[in-house]
Amino acid sequence: MHFLARTIITGTAVAGLTAPAVAAELTGPEIKALLSGKTVYLEATAASSSGQAGQGVIYWAEDGTALYKTPSGAVMHGKWEIKANSNCVEWKERPNMGCVRYDKTGDVITAVDVASGQVRAKITNTAPGNAEKLAP
Repeated sequence: MHFLARTIITGTAVAGLTAPAVAAELTGPEIKALLSGKTVYLEATAASSSGQAGQGVIYWAEDGTALYKTPSGAVMHGKWEIKANSNCVEWKERPNMGCVRYDKTGDVITAVDVASGQVRAKITNTAPGNAEKLAP
């Protein structure tokens, strides 16, 4: 009887470890705390604002301006604002890109296009200020 009880408990514990984690959508204040005044390093997908997959860096200035060093090395310029639980950026080089929400699963944060549901990027790191000295 004890063997059966241990088997059930162990099986349940292992099943709990393999269950997929549920993503939590960040709120507007959480997005602001994550981005404002920081440099964000990311792994972009082809659905990103630049349309290119690879490593990119965005400086989200506290004044609402943004600079995005794309995977190709080109720098995009824009203005950002938080609307409800999403970040909306108007890039001069690629207008009308829409807004993204941020989903967090464990320590992983992904940027997801609000309209299409496509993942635009995964955040790999953040640093205070304009760590890469990005300039227009």
